Amino acid sequence: AVAGAVRDGHVLQRGTRLVAHPWLDSALARIVESAVAFLNANSLRSAAPREHVRSASALEPALFDLVVGEAVSAARLVERGANGLAPPGYEVSLTAGQSAQVAAFREAIKSAGASPPTDQIPSPPLLAYMVDQGFIADAGGGIVFDAEFFAAATGQIREYIASAGSISLAEARDLFGTSRKYAQAMLEYLDAQRITRRVGDSRVLR
Repeated sequence: AVAGAVRDGHVLQRGTRLVAHPWLDSALARIVESAVAFLNANSLRSAAPREHVRSASALEPALFDLVVGEAVSAARLVERGANGLAPPGYEVSLTAGQSAQVAAFREAIKSAGASPPTDQIPSPPLLAYMVDQGFIADAGGGIVFDAEFFAAATGQIREYIASAGSISLAEARDLFGTSRKYAQAMLEYLDAQRITRRVGDSRVLR
């Protein structure tokens, strides 16, 4: 009976799960609508968070993953990053003012290196856009580093720990010629990224 229903196109079989095509069509439409609604409300985000779409479409995780797989196969959605969903071809469009603000901010933090300014932080949506685009490393607390600088700094910290066994806050401060505030932000961000972990007053590699 199952084989006949699948053959006749009444149901879809994925592993041990069977779903009716009308239900699947309805669920697929819901997740696409949820992703589009999020992006309409958050125009500077390049993708809707996967968990937000799942919650908005009221699907349990296993069924949601199945429906997303079908949506991607049908080119109704694309997966972006580890946890993002968006319609194919969707791109963020900045206004001229926003583009100018992004360019000015990126130039300011790039030239400042390990001691970026904290008095001209863009709005949270614009900051999230720059994170999405890989332009910045947002360490939180109003401290934002240029992404290229932070990638290079991460390499320096890795090398330091590989050589010395660990790195303290004071050592990180001296390594980059910056203040304690910025060195602490860098190390805590690396902890959050699961690159380092704190042991006493020092950090070691995970």
